Amino acid sequence: MPQPMQVVLVEHDRPAPADEEEVTRRIERCLTLRNARWMRSYYAADGRRSICQLEAPDAETVREAFRAAGHPFDRAWVAQMWWREE
Repeated sequence: MPQPMQVVLVEHDRPAPADEEEVTRRIERCLTLRNARWMRSYYAADGRRSICQLEAPDAETVREAFRAAGHPFDRAWVAQMWWREE
């Protein structure tokens, strides 16, 4: 039976904005091999901070993918989603 997917958030703080096309190219294969996928990202106006939302079996799976791709991150953690009903 497939493992349920979790919402995983990854936080990045960097000294300069990253080339997101290059980052996506490097990490996409590592995520796919681990049954994880990128959903969306939010960036600070200066491009130096971001939060990425992924679906994965757990946070460690995402950490392994980012490390294998050589992409630094500060934190990765499982989140619960809350939203306001309109």
